[in-house]
Amino acid sequence: MKKLVSILLVLTMVIALAGCSSTKEKEPSTQTTEQAKETETVKSLDFPKNPITIICPWAAGGSSDSMVRAIAEIGKEYFGVAVNVVNKDGAGGTIATTEFKNTKADGYTICLEAVGVFTTQPFMREVQYSMDDFKPVIGLTTEPIIMVAGKQSGITSIDDMKALGRSISYGFSGTGSLPQLAQEKFFQDSGLEAEGVPFEGSAPTLTALLGSHIDIGAAHPGEILQYVESGDLIPIGVFSQERDSREAFKNIPTFKELGYDIDMSVWKFLIIPKDVPDEVSAYLTETMGKIIADEKFIEFANNSNLMITPYTPEEVIQKVADEAAVNKELLAK
Repeated sequence: MKKLVSILLVLTMVIALAGCSSTKEKEPSTQTTEQAKETETVKSLDFPKNPITIICPWAAGGSSDSMVRAIAEIGKEYFGVAVNVVNKDGAGGTIATTEFKNTKADGYTICLEAVGVFTTQPFMREVQYSMDDFKPVIGLTTEPIIMVAGKQSGITSIDDMKALGRSISYGFSGTGSLPQLAQEKFFQDSGLEAEGVPFEGSAPTLTALLGSHIDIGAAHPGEILQYVESGDLIPIGVFSQERDSREAFKNIPTFKELGYDIDMSVWKFLIIPKDVPDEVSAYLTETMGKIIADEKFIEFANNSNLMITPYTPEEVIQKVADEAAVNKELLAK
């Protein structure tokens, strides 16, 4: 009798375990379900099948070019195809952006943009594009603008500028760029006599500054760090509401602290033509989000003194509209 009871207990346990196993197979975890849906979406999308191209509207060698190339290198792992970079510099980014408006809307060509292409350039020259012609993909990075003086200029502060007794020459990358407007606004508010000198990119601007061809310049942290550390460039102030908290820049005062309430930063994002199918644009947004969250891109951003700001497409549209309104008023003065 005892032997019979034991056999019945064993059979009961086997049946119960089989039932549990069956239940688990029929009810997969949420993670597995989401992964399956994502895989199915990618299969049905059948994108990308060909190499992807990212247009950089600025010259090779600058911070924009370096960032795009970092994205391209990491991107091939996520897209599964080659990612190429093409530089088309000129006119503060407007030439490449105008051409990009007519690019085939298949998602295979993406364009890097800096906010000024949409929030300053349209108020300084006639352009043949607007945000309505494009779909934002994702926000990338934000870069403060820092005013620096060449070592040989003898300028270490605003008081030194006032004591010069002559016109000050200041350089910037691209006519209508935020580095130009920030400096122009400062010289207007300070009443100092100054003359602006445009350059095609940040690299030639810094070359002129280091060669004592101009007195003052404005550039991003990653572009000037080595020269500030060597003492060849002297930081004057940062055009932001708050100081840059990173170790190398935390002691640079804001222009607001110096008595000039000027807040301008350059942030960058990616766009595609407006007629790219929604499922393709959604895929690009998701994949680019993974790329800039990759530890290799984070390392690049840290080494380049870039702050990663992955704005959503909706946030990009709103920020562009808000800043365009402010800059339009500034440029009208």
